[in-house]
Amino acid sequence: MCRSYLFLLFMWFSALTLRAQTISTPVPPPLKQDFEGILSFLSSDWMEGRETGTRGASMAADYVASMMQLNGLIPYGDAKITSNPGSPVNPALTFFQNFKIIRCRVERSSLELIRNSSEGEPVIIFARGTDFLVDPVPFAREAEAAVVFVGYGIEAPGKGYNDYAGADVRNKVVVVVDGYPGHADTTSFAWKKLGRSFENDYATIRKKLKLAERHGAAAVVFVDPDVLNNKINELRSGDGDYENPRHYLPGDTGKLKTPCFTLGTDAILQLLDGTGIDLPGFEKKAAGDLLPASRLIQGKKLRFSVTVSSEEVPIRNVIGMIQGIDTTMNIIIGGHYDHLGVRKGEVYNGADDNASGVAGMLALAKAWSSHPGKPPCNLIFAAWIGEERGKLGSTYYAMHSRLVPRQVSLVINMDMISRSAPEDTGRIGLSIGTLTLNEDLRSLAKKVNSKLEHPFVLELWDVTGATGSDYRPFSDRKVPILTFHAGFPVEYHTPLDDFARVDLHKMEQILKIVNDCLWETLKNPPLRDKH
Repeated sequence: MCRSYLFLLFMWFSALTLRAQTISTPVPPPLKQDFEGILSFLSSDWMEGRETGTRGASMAADYVASMMQLNGLIPYGDAKITSNPGSPVNPALTFFQNFKIIRCRVERSSLELIRNSSEGEPVIIFARGTDFLVDPVPFAREAEAAVVFVGYGIEAPGKGYNDYAGADVRNKVVVVVDGYPGHADTTSFAWKKLGRSFENDYATIRKKLKLAERHGAAAVVFVDPDVLNNKINELRSGDGDYENPRHYLPGDTGKLKTPCFTLGTDAILQLLDGTGIDLPGFEKKAAGDLLPASRLIQGKKLRFSVTVSSEEVPIRNVIGMIQGIDTTMNIIIGGHYDHLGVRKGEVYNGADDNASGVAGMLALAKAWSSHPGKPPCNLIFAAWIGEERGKLGSTYYAMHSRLVPRQVSLVINMDMISRSAPEDTGRIGLSIGTLTLNEDLRSLAKKVNSKLEHPFVLELWDVTGATGSDYRPFSDRKVPILTFHAGFPVEYHTPLDDFARVDLHKMEQILKIVNDCLWETLKNPPLRDKH
């Protein structure tokens, strides 16, 4: 009896002690003063645009790590060598997860149109930078090949649409129209049938390139009808942002190998001259009937060559942690800190994209680390590198993390949370993405939003298969996702995305939703059984 009594007394005392250690009152959300200075500094000219693999990104990483240390986070990056075994918790870790990527640049390239001699000059030599741009590939490539027009270059069997139906494109150059059926007319038959998620599901540039690769195409040539209509600058050459190096993780089996050319106005007109292909007419017809329009372009070939150089570039994620009661379960709160760097002497500060997400992450880290008690599980705070170059940092972390997917209850991602889309004149729009199976998270987001004095108009969408931000490496592993995005402003990916334009009030309200979602999630049992 005595032993049983002592055991029960011990268990009761342990439970009281555990309860006393746990956060028992809601954590107040961050206020403007908690993130305003961080956002301002990260998006200042001092950070040189934070382009992946540059001095600016390295300085930004050091700054983020210093803020994590200031807020009392535990380092949760790489191991370091230490000679003091009696140092504090996790003495052998740093805030940095270091790794290398492969950067490929185009050294030389050429593109020539070869026509039947009866049409006049048999060869037209296009000029790089004026007539075409080319994306780097990991290997040098050259070929002379027939040309096949494949419409939008999309296969969507579940939607009854296939541009490659009946087309033989093996060892040929495929001409692909930018966009997808109905993208320019939301009242069209195609838009209504395909749905607003069609672009992410089937029509991203990467998916079009991978599809052309699977069909054996020698190269892809992109044409944009808006170039012909003068709706955009020719080849989008104004900011120099569209002929970039391409970056890969070493050993990446999914890297693109097929050369991709984008044509300017004159090159499009010369390529399509005499073919009967009318791009505006094609778009209108596809929006109305969803029928493919592939055809071999008779009497013309394209000859191309691409020579590239490659180098290894060291980069780093920045990761800190608040240790929880249950150290086997984790919630990750993150956002990417890289942007586009300096181009043609102008700094692309990336205040909204995505100094806002990182400033929000650090403000949340401060709020939770300064609150008494421990959270029920570990909270991991991450600043990802290389999102603009293909989600490199978050992908590397997901591939090499010490955690398995079942040990992650939730990933919260914040990308562009301080601005609004131009059509959102009331600045009341907020996009929150989740996986299909996580109806509980969608309900939670609606519940939390409804408690605001002025609730947002929510766009709740399914991230399954989408590639837009750093949630992707985790959603692919079926980890529950909450990703927050306030809208695409007109200054997106321009030098005008600076601190003077951010909406601090809207960001404060979004962080209140993020904070309350985190609190409500932690009040419930871990989500491990929902994987």
